[in-house]
Amino acid sequence: RRRSRASYTTNNQHGTIRIENGKVRLPKIGFVKFEQHRSFEGIIKSATISMTKTGKFFVSILVNQDDEQWIPAKNKIGIDLGLEHFAIMTNDDMVSEKIDNPRFLRKSEEKVKKAQRALSRKKIGSKNREKAKLLLAKKHEKIANQRKDFLHKLSKRTVDENQVIVVETLKS
Repeated sequence: RRRSRASYTTNNQHGTIRIENGKVRLPKIGFVKFEQHRSFEGIIKSATISMTKTGKFFVSILVNQDDEQWIPAKNKIGIDLGLEHFAIMTNDDMVSEKIDNPRFLRKSEEKVKKAQRALSRKKIGSKNREKAKLLLAKKHEKIANQRKDFLHKLSKRTVDENQVIVVETLKS
């Protein structure tokens, strides 16, 4: 309630949560088909099942596993966050890389406006309003997913390539 995602968490007690033949077994539900994005080796501790506003279900599995051997990189990078560019990254060789601000909302603004107008014209409580509401939620979810994808790819690349990361702070 009162959240963008409805979810619940369940603990693994004596193998109540397990993965077999492309299915995950959940307590009180049974086996459910799912798409596993990453394989893992370790003991399953718990699983969180969540549903988005658009009706998509996700299972997040908490696993206790051994740490991987980490080989540090020898690079240093400074990051300056800005308005015109998302970030300007300067490495230890003083070579700057400008990361453009993708502005996903601006690119999808017309589609969101159209869906919002369609929703506002529907009668409150009608089936067509529910359909329009779902369509608008899908548009917003797409923008949110684009933003998350951009940030995850950029942060993963930055962390993998560099040993030391320095970020500018603004003093007020």
